[in-house]
Amino acid sequence: MPQNNSMILSSNKNSSASVDVEKNYYLKVDRIGFGFFEILAFFCGLPYFYTINVFGELYATELLLPVTAVILVFFRGERTVFKEKLFWMFLFSIIMMIVGYMVSDLMAGTSKSNYIRAWGRNIILLSDFISLSIIVAANKKYAWWYVFGLALGSILYLRLTGVPFNNAYWKIEYSQPVLLLVFVVGNFLPNFLKVWLAVLIGVFSFYMDGRSFGVICLLLAAMLWVRLGNQDGLRISGKVLLNIALSGAILFSIVVSVLEQTDQEFSARREASSLSRFAAIKIALIAIGDSPIIGYGSWGEGTKKYADMLYEQTVREQREVRQSNIRRGKSFLAHSQILQSWMEGGILAVQLFMFYGFQLLVALKNLITIRRLDYVYLIYGFFMLISLWHLFMSPYSGNHRVNIAIAIAIICAVNAGSIHKKQN
Repeated sequence: MPQNNSMILSSNKNSSASVDVEKNYYLKVDRIGFGFFEILAFFCGLPYFYTINVFGELYATELLLPVTAVILVFFRGERTVFKEKLFWMFLFSIIMMIVGYMVSDLMAGTSKSNYIRAWGRNIILLSDFISLSIIVAANKKYAWWYVFGLALGSILYLRLTGVPFNNAYWKIEYSQPVLLLVFVVGNFLPNFLKVWLAVLIGVFSFYMDGRSFGVICLLLAAMLWVRLGNQDGLRISGKVLLNIALSGAILFSIVVSVLEQTDQEFSARREASSLSRFAAIKIALIAIGDSPIIGYGSWGEGTKKYADMLYEQTVREQREVRQSNIRRGKSFLAHSQILQSWMEGGILAVQLFMFYGFQLLVALKNLITIRRLDYVYLIYGFFMLISLWHLFMSPYSGNHRVNIAIAIAIICAVNAGSIHKKQN
């Protein structure tokens, strides 16, 4: 009998030790850290908005990313991402996208200056994807430091170059780095404060005429609020369902209320924007139906027919909402990554964006239900939500290229984490 008691005590001690080890492991993992590789990631993100003209617009961070990745691989021995099946699937998909653009450009007779810019853009996307996948997979704290540098560097660049903080530049320039910097600093704040900060920035964005960004901020606030009582994963219960329903109702009421308050000031621009976007989507689908396999070539060469269709469908409505700067374009590009890539590079190009969109939804589900609530949770959530919006409503160009690579790297990291949790 004493022997059994000692065995029970020993078992309890082992169990207690196991719990302590697990707690210490999470504490160690969740410590941001401050060392050579962290500072390297920070400085890699710092010149995010600084551009260089090399066969098109190239961001300085895109030159530093492969350097950082090579240092991690050869001096830290980082090869985690190379073990992930999803990484290789994305790699193959991007290569097929590049082939699609090349075939379409050659068959469409795209001018040399345009196809060199487009092929360069795609090769840089491949480089960004590989580099960021290595960085994010190495350790989530490197992702945190990279985003810290990206956010701080972008705001400093905008202020030093005299970009005004107004409605026009909030949506395109300031909104993303401001929110990301709040999330970075928010690591040192209680979670409930981060919920309200996200709500405040969302409401502010509506008043700056940034509707889509405002909705994304509110969705992030709702995600965090629902997860506050379920930090290790979302366990569906009556309380959780009530929180989801309540957050949905609050979110809807905030959006409707703020839209009504700001509609008078921005109604003309919003109506014009909606008219042109939906007309462009309709015409892009017509163009794709006319040539679904092979694209029209990079930057819309040979699409004047569809540019004329867009002009004819929107000119009267645009003038009715006081838009006087309507011009008949020489080429047509859909304001949507998935439709633009299909029009430019055909079926081989669009398969990447279709696969990317599907994996975004899977990763977002895993983030909401499986991933542990940590200091990169809101950062990962932001890039997934904004990338999902860009996939359908933004062009494949400029800093969207970097966002695509960041989102894919996060998708691979979240997928690896969900597989590990299921195996355990």
